Amino acid sequence: MVDFDNTLFFTDECTIMASKSIYGRRMPVEEIRSLPKPEKHRIYRLGFEKYHSKSRPNTFIIRKLKKSDAELILLTARTKEDSKTIMSLIASSGLEFDRLIFRPKKYLFGHDEEWKLGVLSKISKKYDDIEFYEDKIENIMHAKSGLPDQKIKYFRVSGASINRV
Repeated sequence: MVDFDNTLFFTDECTIMASKSIYGRRMPVEEIRSLPKPEKHRIYRLGFEKYHSKSRPNTFIIRKLKKSDAELILLTARTKEDSKTIMSLIASSGLEFDRLIFRPKKYLFGHDEEWKLGVLSKISKKYDDIEFYEDKIENIMHAKSGLPDQKIKYFRVSGASINRV
């Protein structure tokens, strides 16, 4: 299972450009993440709608995934509103996948890590061996605390590096 934003594709520049459009300045990602959920969501929506062309594939993990013969499940905290854009970006990378899971709108203003834990919990009941690739350490640690099961291997992706957590 592979996260989309900043794991499979680098999307921070989209978000930063949107912050400039809304607030008149390029805000650091950490500052954007600390905003209240509605404001943060507004920036993320505009960023992906208007600046998705600034997204860049993480060629390092994409090459790794292309070599694998395992079933590939992609996970995004974005809603199906972004499906056309996400599908287009993935297609441009040449990556083939088996399933793409979007966050339902009813969970939009909840915490990413809680929603991802729920998805990982459901997936773990169907598979004997899972690798979970994610850029946010807090999402990984939350999943590990809720699912310490040995059949899940957690990996933090940071640019061109992948480290087991």
